[in-house]
Amino acid sequence: MTLRFGTDGVRGRVGDELTPELVLALGRAAARVLGGDRFLVGRDPRRSGPLLEGALTAGLAAEGATVERLGVLPTPAVAALAAAEGVPGAVISASHNAWVDNGVKLFGAGGRKLDDAAEARLEAELDRPAAPRSGEAIGAVVDRADAAAGYVDRLVGTLDGRRLDGLSVVLDCANGAASAVGPTALRRLGADVDVIAADPDGRNINDGCGSTAPGALAERVLAVGADAGLAVDGDADRVVAVDAQGRVVDGDHLMAVCALDLAERGLLAERTVVVTVMTNLGFRLAMAEHDVRVVETPVGDRYVLE
Repeated sequence: MTLRFGTDGVRGRVGDELTPELVLALGRAAARVLGGDRFLVGRDPRRSGPLLEGALTAGLAAEGATVERLGVLPTPAVAALAAAEGVPGAVISASHNAWVDNGVKLFGAGGRKLDDAAEARLEAELDRPAAPRSGEAIGAVVDRADAAAGYVDRLVGTLDGRRLDGLSVVLDCANGAASAVGPTALRRLGADVDVIAADPDGRNINDGCGSTAPGALAERVLAVGADAGLAVDGDADRVVAVDAQGRVVDGDHLMAVCALDLAERGLLAERTVVVTVMTNLGFRLAMAEHDVRVVETPVGDRYVLE
């Protein structure tokens, strides 16, 4: 079988580029390479999600792992749970792609994206014959009902007791994985939330909505007179903001807001921000004005994390 990792896991059109057989084999390889007796698996709501979830969990369980299915949940939620519990995880999602695509993102124990060496081992392991297992050596597949609520608690906790009372926000959920947890988290923090694109049907994910198409969000912010708008993508691992005038606030601006907030509160480690080569000069100049160091990496969130 042919499998090649991109900057964010394995991704392709379901049925020809990404088949259930390939995903099952990937599950078996992941269990052997990543180790551990438990795996967490989440997905976004695209139509092929349950199909590939079944294939991946079958491969993991065939190698003896207990698989905890988390259901529809943002990619960062699965990573956060894997980090908190010290176990590997996987997300079945094609992120901002159309519904006909899907993919598998893998996390090592502790919630970290895989490095190049681990991905190379997975690719090499894919075609290696596996010793058959039976009886007690077969893993279990169980559903975990508390994952979404636990992630909302984690999101609320990131504000360290601060609140969003009095703030009106439009939230575009891209008909994706954040359709339930996103509005819940913001409302618990006291925001007045107007929600759009939060009715996933398996085919409408990222369809003219979400972070890759913020036009509808901007229109809604202006129509309802909101203070701000946020749009995530299908698996909610990226966000674009809109201000009260309907102007898009991109990632560089958001990083600057977060960095300066942390720096002012003494929480920015080593007064340093790590960015990719795509970050613009304006961001670097703004950070220099506030004595914040900028470190540059190749494109890919795993490189930023490293």
